[in-house]
Amino acid sequence: MTALARPLAAPDTLRRRAMQALTEAVARALDSASEETLAAIVGAQDAREALAIAPRDLAPPPPERLAAERAARARTAAFRAELAERAGGMYDRAELAELLGVTPAAIDKQRQRRQILGVPFGTEIRYPAAQFRDGAAVPGLKAVLDALGDMHPWGQLQLLVAPLDGFGDAPAPLLDLLATARDAAARARLAALAAGWAA
Repeated sequence: MTALARPLAAPDTLRRRAMQALTEAVARALDSASEETLAAIVGAQDAREALAIAPRDLAPPPPERLAAERAARARTAAFRAELAERAGGMYDRAELAELLGVTPAAIDKQRQRRQILGVPFGTEIRYPAAQFRDGAAVPGLKAVLDALGDMHPWGQLQLLVAPLDGFGDAPAPLLDLLATARDAAARARLAALAAGWAA
């Protein structure tokens, strides 16, 4: 399994975050803009020219804010690294394809169909190892991933590796409970539990 990389959001989430960041940046630029800059923006030929003019008078963010943002990113990275460790490490796409005896394209299709969980890591998707046993995804995983719906993949992983009480002699992660469930009814109860988390 490969080393952990810096996390990156999934495409839809990334698009939303980019829109939010751009909106905030334009708002800051307009708040600090002089009348001359505002007039130049209004007289711009197109949106590209207006965006190029907007930052003219933009003040840099205060150092405290930059430090807080760096600290928040470091906490997120550390938390995700801990989750990855609790999930038994991460496979990259090629490693997982070899493990399952399929093509890398088949791995993408399985992830898109919610048959397996992939989480964004750096510029690629990684696959938590604990969701696989004996060369296959644990039984009932698709029903649980379907139940979790559009929850962010990192949120899904957090729920999948968190120890649960009431399903045996000792607390165990949902992935372990799926792997050791006696029958389809027991796995259906676990999927129903996951649906309650996502509600």
